[in-house]
Amino acid sequence: MKYETIKSIVLLILVVFSILLTWMLWTYQPNYDTLKESGNTVEEVSLGETKELSKIVRPERLFLHQGEKHYGTFDSFEIEQTMKELSLWRFSEFEDISELVKNIPSFIYDKNALELIFPDIVPLKEYRSALQLPSNDLPKSNFDRIVIDLEPETREGGVVYFISSKEHEVLRANVSTSYINDFKERYLVDISVNEKYALYEPINRESFPMLRKDSVKIALYNYLPVSLPSEKLRDALFSDPNVVSKNYSSFGEEYTDTTTLMSINNETNTVSYVKTEDVESGATTKSDHLLEKSIDFINSHGGWTDNYRYVGMDESEQVILFRLYDLSGYPIFGDNGVSEILQIWNASGINKYFRSNFMLGSRVEATEIILPSGVSMLEELKKVEDLNLDFLQDLSIGYHMSTDTPNVIDLEPAWYYKYNDEWKMVPSSENGGIKHGLE
Repeated sequence: MKYETIKSIVLLILVVFSILLTWMLWTYQPNYDTLKESGNTVEEVSLGETKELSKIVRPERLFLHQGEKHYGTFDSFEIEQTMKELSLWRFSEFEDISELVKNIPSFIYDKNALELIFPDIVPLKEYRSALQLPSNDLPKSNFDRIVIDLEPETREGGVVYFISSKEHEVLRANVSTSYINDFKERYLVDISVNEKYALYEPINRESFPMLRKDSVKIALYNYLPVSLPSEKLRDALFSDPNVVSKNYSSFGEEYTDTTTLMSINNETNTVSYVKTEDVESGATTKSDHLLEKSIDFINSHGGWTDNYRYVGMDESEQVILFRLYDLSGYPIFGDNGVSEILQIWNASGINKYFRSNFMLGSRVEATEIILPSGVSMLEELKKVEDLNLDFLQDLSIGYHMSTDTPNVIDLEPAWYYKYNDEWKMVPSSENGGIKHGLE
């Protein structure tokens, strides 16, 4: 090969390589990692789970009314199955029939009906995410009971009632009859022999409290507590933990910035988070979405550390309450609000947030005891001085949470009654062996 030919080939290779290198430089885009800003950037901290509204706002008990027989249950699985079924139904043509109903209890008891009872009123519009409610023309109403008429007068359509016993409001909605017939065939055929249900009876046909007719075998639990680290609580609740100062108190620890004080009380096992700049003004603004924003606030830091459920709110005072429930479906009551999550809102947002500083860990022991019937507990209530049974709101089994034993959470079942919107333990030596009341 001639020298000139070799030189030409080398020159061609260099030109091609130069063109290729130029193209690579033009088209290359480096994959820079996003740099985290130093200073006020805070990693998101989660104490536990996030949950949707349907898991927090749910019925507490279920009753099947069949003439003179009334079957009831607190069982979480039975109630959840029913709510899953209702979530598939389409509701339409809501109509206010409050003026046609003279007495709500007798209106329900006189029907062959299924009754789902919520702990307190639920805004109908805020429950859209749990049920297929119409987006338009939905009344601005509340309910604490959903009643399914199992034998509607007309065959043209089924009827479901959304009832607020507090406000004496009754809304009637239409559903397909096929929904109700299918539900009856799948869930209500053998309910009389279903051991998850028990026989109940109303105090009278014009009052709500239902009395369990028989004694009940129920578990007593002991759990190991899992503490929520103070630093994790700080990082979850303060917008900028870097500017938060820490101090020790006689009862525990305090964390504060320029606007907020978080107190951790190791004696009561509670956390109090208060916006100090809002305490003096106390300004409140009524919100139509108190329930939704309260759940969103807890979801923002994964605050559902245990099986908490919605149990009540005061819209005028912007107060909302969640309570711990055991896995079988019974409410848990504790001294100093240790089993509750309390929120108070005002014009600028969350004003106070109160909760426990622990969650239930491993169960170390479970034994069974026998609680007397609700009928016999009513007789005990008749002995309570200055208690007018005409104003008795409820009579229910619940658990008393005790943190008296070091490093152990005791859950002991007992009968509770609701009077003047306050839950108290029935004072009886037969009441699960617990003789003290609930403050």
